[in-house]
Amino acid sequence: MVDIRPFLKQKLHVTVWFKGTCKYCGYTNVKKVYDYGVMTFEEFDRKLDETGHKVEPIACKKCGSESMPERIVYREEMKDIIVSDEAINYGHEIVGEEVQEAHQKRYEIFDEQKEEFWEKYTDYAVTHWRDMINELVDFEFQEAYQKLGIETNARTVAQYRKDALNRFKTVEEKQRFWREANDYFIHQHLLDVGPLGWALDKDVKYYGQKRMRFIVLHFPLGEALEELRTEWIGQLIKKEKGDNDFLFRRIAMLTDELNRTRQKVTKYVHQVEELKAEQAKLQDKLSEAYEQLRKERENKNIVTRDPADVEKIRELKSFVSELIGELKEKDKLVRELQPAQEEVSVPELEEAQVDAEQKILDTLVGKTVAIIGGRRQEQAQKEYPCTVLAHSGEVLNPDFYYTLKQADIIIVLTQFVSHLAMWEAKAYALQNDVPIYFLKGLNIPRLLAEVAEQIERS
Repeated sequence: MVDIRPFLKQKLHVTVWFKGTCKYCGYTNVKKVYDYGVMTFEEFDRKLDETGHKVEPIACKKCGSESMPERIVYREEMKDIIVSDEAINYGHEIVGEEVQEAHQKRYEIFDEQKEEFWEKYTDYAVTHWRDMINELVDFEFQEAYQKLGIETNARTVAQYRKDALNRFKTVEEKQRFWREANDYFIHQHLLDVGPLGWALDKDVKYYGQKRMRFIVLHFPLGEALEELRTEWIGQLIKKEKGDNDFLFRRIAMLTDELNRTRQKVTKYVHQVEELKAEQAKLQDKLSEAYEQLRKERENKNIVTRDPADVEKIRELKSFVSELIGELKEKDKLVRELQPAQEEVSVPELEEAQVDAEQKILDTLVGKTVAIIGGRRQEQAQKEYPCTVLAHSGEVLNPDFYYTLKQADIIIVLTQFVSHLAMWEAKAYALQNDVPIYFLKGLNIPRLLAEVAEQIERS
């Protein structure tokens, strides 16, 4: 086999990119998220172990909408080649603090258990001596012979293997040789890379099936990483004979099921993105339809309306109703597919008085004002010249529509209300000639004063 150590000293320049297709317009976007700079492969390997890349939406360069990336790409800039282009698996959990801490303390954990580990590892090697010798590579033989002060005419891997089988006869000789031969494998490879960076498939091909099997089962790990060990067992030890046969097969089955679940989660993430894009398109159509309706209403001072205009307005209103219906269905699907999130508390409206409150008296007296986007505290409610109703807008329930029907004036708090509730309120206001105002803030007197001022100006 080829000695990989000289390769570790080579210089390279790696950058990290997210890649994805915009769910709104279909444009393919790429975004550079990290630059490792110029360093040796060995330095890059350590830096890779310490660096994470948070998966965030990519803003489309064509239409401006945001979509979650689908792939992560590693590029080597000095040779202008793609090192890795992998699909992002949204089913993998984000590495928590406990796991990261256990990973960082891997040297300390190994040092505490190293004598017990080496004893088991050398005993295992002695028991399977010929198979284990066959898994050693050329530089491992060379280093072990050099450290043990052994001179040999062996030059090839086959010659070294034959010499080792003939030379080391006692248990003590085999154990000492095995420990020296695996010094690089254990310390410079497994420990320096760390468990979160191990690539089992590649390590099995280079260092051997039996060695990696022992490592997966017995390498000292922090408690937070034991779940990862279980997953490795499911990946590596598919078939086993003996008392542990059923256990290993069951772990393999559970690992396969876990991978299928992760694939489903990834699929659901992209479905949610597609549904959000469809929602955005529907909202754009709604906006266009409302703009047309607004222009039509600006012409309502015409005494005699053309029948064609009347029919056009009727068609637009019908179109708006259909779009709202579609928007509700998409919103429902998005809520069902999205993972459960912590419940967001509804903001409470403030009843504190403001200096401008006197302006309300003349303009809003006797009116009913509906505020969508907050709730009033029963014990803190105050009297106003007008009747004030409030609804959070979280759910479009019968209370929501009752509040709209009672209103002479509607106020929508844009900071605290969903798009669906906003469009529903706007549709009701347009269809029933109810004034509607889109405001920010939570103070009721100030909101009423702002509406009164706008009414006076108009």
